[in-house]
Amino acid sequence: MDVRQIQMLYASAGYYRGAIDGDPGPLTRDAAVVIERNANAIRSHWPWPRRLIAAAQTVLDAQGHEPGVIDGYAGHNTSEALTSWLSEQAGVPADVRRAPLPSRATPTRLPRQAEVATAYGTPGPGGTVEQRLGWAETPAPMRLDWDLDTTVTRLRVHGLCAEPLTAALAAVLDHYGEAEWRRLGLDRYAGGYNPRRMRGGTSWSMHAYGCAIDIFAAPNGLRTRCPAAGFCGSEYQPFLDIMERHGWLPAIRLWGADAMHFQMARL
Repeated sequence: MDVRQIQMLYASAGYYRGAIDGDPGPLTRDAAVVIERNANAIRSHWPWPRRLIAAAQTVLDAQGHEPGVIDGYAGHNTSEALTSWLSEQAGVPADVRRAPLPSRATPTRLPRQAEVATAYGTPGPGGTVEQRLGWAETPAPMRLDWDLDTTVTRLRVHGLCAEPLTAALAAVLDHYGEAEWRRLGLDRYAGGYNPRRMRGGTSWSMHAYGCAIDIFAAPNGLRTRCPAAGFCGSEYQPFLDIMERHGWLPAIRLWGADAMHFQMARL
């Protein structure tokens, strides 16, 4: 997300009337301050680049394009929300193609996507998923993909998915060792439970059921397919195999894109 896009978002909501010139100067900052005030958000202790992004996230969210947590970091959720918004402004669809690849054996103990509400509960406000969440323990600290200076040691997922994820990550670390785990970006946690709709669609995301996680988003984006996706490389195949053996199915093997994404659900 660059400053011009931030200015466009502010302008679309009536907060900015300057030129779309990429200058993060007084007009742009004043708009961000008004957005913060209207959202009852106190962010004066944040650096300006982060405040500008957070205000843009606030606008995206208000206009129905979910950016994830409004935290001032332009991670992959914010990037996809921006793609959706820009597409809407241009009058073109932001659809994501998820056609299944030729069938491959997947664990039959896992529910199909059409059955996840029965297996995991109902998502969203008033639903039952929130009450059934648990924590997966990481075998070593994992960096937040959008804020690499911050690490976590627990990942929030559905209670039924927590133990398999704990085991899968431990097996990945055991296979690669901590130095390779970090060099390959396998320690870059990009998201777990998130009560949002599917990108490019209207159904609930697998993240809303707590049965999906994302790892190392930048080279493994939602629309990126092999061979461009990082996880298509040969050194990552043991990682994908381990995740799959533990019931965490790689999207790159399910529908051939979104390699960051793993889910405990069949298509």
